[in-house]
Formats: sequence, C-alpha cells, structure tokens
Amino acid sequence: MRIHEEVRKMPVSPIRTWTARLHESGARAQLTLGEPAQSTDLRIAEAASEALRQGLTHYPPAAGLAPLRQQLAERERALRGWTFHPEQILITNGAQEALAVCCLALLNPGDEVLVMDPGYPGTLSAIALASAVPVFCLTDDQFQPEFAAMERAVSARTRAIIAASPNNPTGQVLSADALEHLAALAEKFDLALILDAAYEQLSWKPLNFKVLRSARHRVIFVGSFSKTYAMTGWRLGWISAPRRWNPALLKTHQALVSGVAGFVQKAGCTALTLSAAPWRQTVEKQCEHAWRRLNEIGLSCLCPEGSFYCFPSIVSTGLTSEQFALALAEQAGVAVLPGTLFGRRGAGHVRISVGGEWETLNWALDQIEKFVKAAG
Repeated sequence: MRIHEEVRKMPVSPIRTWTARLHESGARAQLTLGEPAQSTDLRIAEAASEALRQGLTHYPPAAGLAPLRQQLAERERALRGWTFHPEQILITNGAQEALAVCCLALLNPGDEVLVMDPGYPGTLSAIALASAVPVFCLTDDQFQPEFAAMERAVSARTRAIIAASPNNPTGQVLSADALEHLAALAEKFDLALILDAAYEQLSWKPLNFKVLRSARHRVIFVGSFSKTYAMTGWRLGWISAPRRWNPALLKTHQALVSGVAGFVQKAGCTALTLSAAPWRQTVEKQCEHAWRRLNEIGLSCLCPEGSFYCFPSIVSTGLTSEQFALALAEQAGVAVLPGTLFGRRGAGHVRISVGGEWETLNWALDQIEKFVKAAG
C-alpha cells in the first residue's frame, strides 16, 4: 500500500520541527512559536464551561452555530465595507483547516497558486493536499509584492492568489496599492484571491481591505481566534466567502471534520464581545521595543506593522539563517527560527516571536546583543 505522493513529499511542519530541535538545546528563551504568552481570558473559558453544563456536546451544525456566524457576518461587514450574510460564514477548526478547505474546494490537481515569499509554510501544506502547485512570488525590500514579476508568473493553470496581511513572518501589512494590484491581477486572470487575516486584530497600521470592495465576488478571507484571543489550543477559525463558493467549501469542510465543537463555538461568541485593543497595544509596544533594540544591535529590521514578529536581517554576522539560529540557541540560550523556513526570500533573516513576557523578551535581546558582538 503506497502513501499519497503529495503527502509523502510534504515535510512535517518546519516550524514545529525547528522548535523541537532548538528546545533540545535547552534555550531559556523560546521565541519560536507564534502564540501569546497568556492563557485564554477566563470569561471565554467560562462560556465554554457553561455550554458544556447545558449539554452542548452533540453534533453541531456543519457550517457553525447561527449566533457565531451572525456575529462574524456583522464583524466582517464592519471591517470590509460590504455586506456579508451569515450563510457566507463557515466556522472551521482553526485557520489551518480553513486554508485547506479553500484549496481542496477550489483547486484541481496541477492547478497553480501564486504565494508570497516569504510566507507562512502551512499555506504550502494546504496547497499540497489539493495536489496543486505553489508558484513563489518574491517580495521587494519592503516585503511588498512585485507585481510585474507576479503577472509574468501567471500561466493558463493559475487559479488563485494567497496572501497574508499582516504577514507571517515579516509583520508587514499589504498597502492599499498592493491590495488594489492583487485585486486587478485576480480580475484580469479570473483568479480567487484568498487573504489570510489571522493577525488582523493585531495590526496597528490600517489594513486597507475596504479597497477590495469591487473585487468582493472573488475575495475569500480566512480568520482565526488564536492570536487575537489567546486561543491557539481551541482550534477555532472561519472562512468568509462569496455565495457562489459556499456549497463547495461546506462540502469540503464536512468531509474533513464534520463540524466544530459547539462549546468551542460558544466560547468564540464570548470572545467576539471582548476588546482586542489592550493586547494589540501591548504587542505593538513589544514589537517597537524589539525593533529598536535589534537595529541598535546592528541587525537591520523593518518596523513591524502587525502580528508579534520581528524579521531582522542577520547578514552582518556572516552566518546563514540556520547557522545563526543554531548558534544563538546553543551559545546564548535564545531560540528563534531561520528565515528560510518561510521561503527563499527569508534567507539571511530570522523570525523572532516577541509576544511573550517582557522579562523574557528583554533578557533575550540582551543575549542577542552579546552574541552578535562576539560573532563580529
């Protein structure tokens, strides 16, 4: 019995693999995984507990609980600038399942997808599951898309564009001009435009999604509760999509997971009533602090505009991304991820997750400074 060829070729999550490898080094500061340091707000946990006490343990509606879909439709309407109806919302088992559902529902074997480089590697796994082909589009020195190169990359087999804003690993937000160009490219070649907005509520720069109104018939948003509400372990996300794709997305979701636990969805209803502003403000301060320190240390870094990542260049040390990450963990006790895990454009960079405790972050930055000085 043979394994599916695409699964055979698919790597185990490089983020998880490197995190485990660096953990073995005994690094004191683990700045690898993209999750908040704090636990889920107790009000969210209590909503789940109450749902369990009320017996919400049976099969949920496949597309999601009506109250949660209604709340998300209202939220999407406010953020996007056009009307969303609850039936356009599909509740998923996190953003990763949402990406997989989009790819499996909309792509055929051999179809091509334009993806930004650097970008989240989980996107590539979703594309591989659909036996489709990623076409990497290198970004410029500000990590914005190069549209002339993107258009040249379009072929008769291209079916979709997948982009994230804010971006993981760079923390950069797609400009209004970039989004308009993406929409125009999708319109010109009749492509789906899938936008990973997992870090949307952790952006302090305008996200500009409202400029996509004229292309709304081909735009899909992927959302997540994980980063905004410290719910990474709950596995709760959603898809908001044009009506014409809803049946295919729902059938695919049903084939994969049947539905998302009702008590988890009830927790999501409560989460949406809570403000993300305090956490966003904390993350912004941490990102700006880390950005300033890294540049002072001599590691050139763009100021993040969202998420909780810094993506500094380490070229000045003379080390590769992998060499830097390994040596930093072993010699300085700080674990970060090689930029090459996120694409060819990530060479010469590392991703630093700065959303942890202030004390840990400051200690790690001090250690990085000592390490860079010793390397120089």
